[in-house]
Amino acid sequence: MAKYNNPLIVGITGGIGSGQSTVAAILEKRGAKVINADEMAKKAIAKNKSLQRDLKKVFGNDIFDAGGRLNRALLAERAFKDITQTRRLNQLVHPRMVENIIEEMEKARFSGRYPLIVIDAALIYEISIERNFDVIIVVTASMSRREKRVMERDGMSRQQFLDRVGKQIPLEDKTAWADFVIDNNGTLEDLEQRTLKVHQKLMELMRQKQRKGAIVK
Repeated sequence: MAKYNNPLIVGITGGIGSGQSTVAAILEKRGAKVINADEMAKKAIAKNKSLQRDLKKVFGNDIFDAGGRLNRALLAERAFKDITQTRRLNQLVHPRMVENIIEEMEKARFSGRYPLIVIDAALIYEISIERNFDVIIVVTASMSRREKRVMERDGMSRQQFLDRVGKQIPLEDKTAWADFVIDNNGTLEDLEQRTLKVHQKLMELMRQKQRKGAIVK
């Protein structure tokens, strides 16, 4: 089994409903280690009693049920109703989330098992962690497609979708900053083919990094 002493660190981002997690899953099937930022945030909230207390103070005791489980829908409803509340949520959760991401990255790196370590995170640019990655992929899709996907997947109203979109950096800006852009306006098969083409380029960058200890883009 190959040993990867210097894996490529890849960030995947986009906008809500653009399909970044689907791209991450395709890369995972090709041997990448995928770390999902939302899962790391859930882990931070579930394990950190101090964070739970802080969230209750800001958003209400009832965001947790009697068994201590977070009502994510209720928290989201309150946190995304205005930019001030969104910022308060981010200030509380994101530092702990980033700690968990870094911990998982280091475990994966030191295992030597993975050529690519992929962080699936919607808010890479919003929380200014882009410097932690060798390359960043932005997944794009039209606003109408994103809205349809989110409403079908999460049962959001159109207004809820627009509220979320309004609190993210525009996808056009993220696309301009990206190392790779994957268009997700077609079928799942189209997306897989486009992702596999990017995967080939990522593997070549990983091999360069293994040889030289640095990225040559």
